[in-house]
Amino acid sequence: MNKLRRIAVPVLVSAMSVSLAAAIALLLSNETISTWVISDNKEINFSFTLQVMVLVVSFAAIGFVYFFDKTSFKTFFRLRTSREENDWKTLGPVLAIGFTLGTTMYMSFAITSKHGVINGQFWKLLPLVLLFAATNAWSEEIISRFVIVAGLYGKLSPSVICWISAVIFGGPHFFGTPSGIFGVMMAGLMGWILAKSVLETKALGWALFIHFLQDVVIFGGGAMIIAGTR
Repeated sequence: MNKLRRIAVPVLVSAMSVSLAAAIALLLSNETISTWVISDNKEINFSFTLQVMVLVVSFAAIGFVYFFDKTSFKTFFRLRTSREENDWKTLGPVLAIGFTLGTTMYMSFAITSKHGVINGQFWKLLPLVLLFAATNAWSEEIISRFVIVAGLYGKLSPSVICWISAVIFGGPHFFGTPSGIFGVMMAGLMGWILAKSVLETKALGWALFIHFLQDVVIFGGGAMIIAGTR
């Protein structure tokens, strides 16, 4: 029973953190919770407020892992790309380029259909694009990757850990970007691969970097669309 509990707890913490992030987004969207105003654009204010609140959730998740399993915390809570020589010195760049090209192709349809442009307004929004990409990648990697990998390491096989991370990360993307079944499948695939990177490199570097690049494209596309309406 104790072993089952130690498997269930990290999964529940990760799933509850994802659910809390979704609840925050819902409460912000229906204006039950007020957004912090940093712009005259509601979407920017929504994203800023959501990112800050979910960032708090991610730090709480880090605290959970630290007290739950200090050994695993010290093993995996590293921001470099690798602790030793391994295949990820080649795999990392290849996957970063491949995923980013795929995300760019996907976003290009939305940008074109909504008349997104690169103009002066876009360049003004670029710092926020980079900020949101960084905070979103951090929060999602901590909640759906670090908590699962560090929390379950040594308790389940690596392949099972990767699948759990993929499901927790992929499922919510039914309502995200990309969305629908396609979004779930693509996000699930990326989640599986990024969990594998954390397990094999004993570090978060590649997962954070690859995720950050995808979010730069996604938030950048959103900024182009906003710029096109000005």
